[in-house]
Amino acid sequence: MSLDDLRVVIAVANHGSFIAAAQRTHVPTSTVSRAVARFEEEVGVRLFQRTSRRVSLTHEGAVLLERAAPLLDELGEVVDRLSDDSARVAGRLRVTAPVVSGAGRIGATLLSFAEAYPKVAVELSLTNAVVDIIEDGIDLAFRAGPVEGADLIVQRIWSVPFALAASRSFVQREIPRRKALDASALESLPAIVTHPGRPWRFRREDGSSCEIHPHARFCVNDPRVAIEAAQRGLGLVRAQRDVLAAAGLVALELARDVGEPESRDLYAVYPSRRLVPKRVALAVEWVARELAGPEGARKRPPSA
Repeated sequence: MSLDDLRVVIAVANHGSFIAAAQRTHVPTSTVSRAVARFEEEVGVRLFQRTSRRVSLTHEGAVLLERAAPLLDELGEVVDRLSDDSARVAGRLRVTAPVVSGAGRIGATLLSFAEAYPKVAVELSLTNAVVDIIEDGIDLAFRAGPVEGADLIVQRIWSVPFALAASRSFVQREIPRRKALDASALESLPAIVTHPGRPWRFRREDGSSCEIHPHARFCVNDPRVAIEAAQRGLGLVRAQRDVLAAAGLVALELARDVGEPESRDLYAVYPSRRLVPKRVALAVEWVARELAGPEGARKRPPSA
């Protein structure tokens, strides 16, 4: 009985389609079909009901999926953990991350991770959508909090500092005296928002919070476009502090009764399993260490 065939069977069961299973396992659909037929012949039962529109599990197939899938995961994880040698850490690592942080610091750390572990094939997908990592076969996701899910492991790895900024032309035109902006000014000035209707949250020195409802002039769900809109002088923008600085925008001084924009916690999220695949655990540790700053980077193990 082939473990490779079993992996294909489980992929078909998880995705309800021979075509989807072929895409996930990177083999032709005909290979998937033959693997399923071969495995059904080995076990002596039909595992799937096939129609022209869908593939569904039989009772026997559901029993197999429930019992065999966790064992197969565990077997792969045990093999992954047999050695600490980076040259022997292998496999595909499918990662999803938000657009801005994924293209920035997270992407950079995953590049260095790929250099250190040459047998790990990293697939990084940047999206601000909250994808179902189990349904979509994602090994590791980076998400802004809060994060919920009983079948997920959630680990905080970084607090992302935010700021409020605008272009120099906007400041000269709308805030000529460069005074500290109070709540009234913030709600009257034109703003660029990525979540229409959602307030901006600020944290005062005493720990209390303040909510500002920005006057949205331009709405866009991609932070990169929001940054460009601010560069063109269309309004204030709230975004990651380092991204705003790199874009040449001017950080605005805020009144004490407003405070500072709340930072956003970033979490590593991955499926809850008895044993986490070594490549996933190493990637989480690597990114957390890199984002911790120079001290963490100095402690990094040498590349393979």
